[in-house]
Amino acid sequence: MKKLFCFDIDGTLRTTTDHQIPESTIKALNLLREKGHLLLVSTGRSVDSLKNTHIYDTFAFDGYVCNSGQALLDKNLKLIHKESLSTTVVLKALDASKKHSIPLALKCTPRIINMEPNENVIRSCNYFNNPIPPVGSYTNQEVGAMIAYGPLDYDYQEFKDIEELDVMVGESSYADITIKGISKATGIAYFMKLWNMKSYVAFGDSLNDVEMFKHASFSICMGQGNNELKKLSDFVTTFIDEDGIYYACKELGYI
Repeated sequence: MKKLFCFDIDGTLRTTTDHQIPESTIKALNLLREKGHLLLVSTGRSVDSLKNTHIYDTFAFDGYVCNSGQALLDKNLKLIHKESLSTTVVLKALDASKKHSIPLALKCTPRIINMEPNENVIRSCNYFNNPIPPVGSYTNQEVGAMIAYGPLDYDYQEFKDIEELDVMVGESSYADITIKGISKATGIAYFMKLWNMKSYVAFGDSLNDVEMFKHASFSICMGQGNNELKKLSDFVTTFIDEDGIYYACKELGYI
């Protein structure tokens, strides 16, 4: 029976050390495709950041959920759905950022950051192998999501207090900030309706995968993944560089 498999990118499909997709993962993806399954990327990365990975040059997925559900792309990278933050909410976040001296990147075109990058920005951008955005001003650009850069183990409470936002603390010195109620799970639900699928299997490693895991029929956490996510998962596989995706697919009978 055809299944839908949904994959996070960083720490799941792609390592956060050399930023490559392991050969065993590519093998697993090809075997899943041969069996007729649908394969979807579900990432916190923006569309531009997704394109920066060139992950689609390694394997042609059936669709892409970007910005944790804010922007959805078809298999040809064509935008098929998007949401945007209101000006009022962006201004609230910028105000919180300035009051607490926490740099805030706006995912607009082009991406900007509201103050000089510090060590937390540099650490996070290195983690994702992303360029550091230039300092710029918000002049009512369309913003899909935001990233706040705080110290490791920072709670980002000043952003959590903004009721129109969801805040997901990452595995490095950052937090993804998205539109309340929009998540990887809502993005996946859009594709499920489009493809007439009733359930999905999820692979992830960090806290921005929580909603995706909660709504999955079966969830698989990478071995090096977040301990809280492991508690939510149905199966914990080996580390990404220990053939984690291939091992899970083989062990669970998907390939």
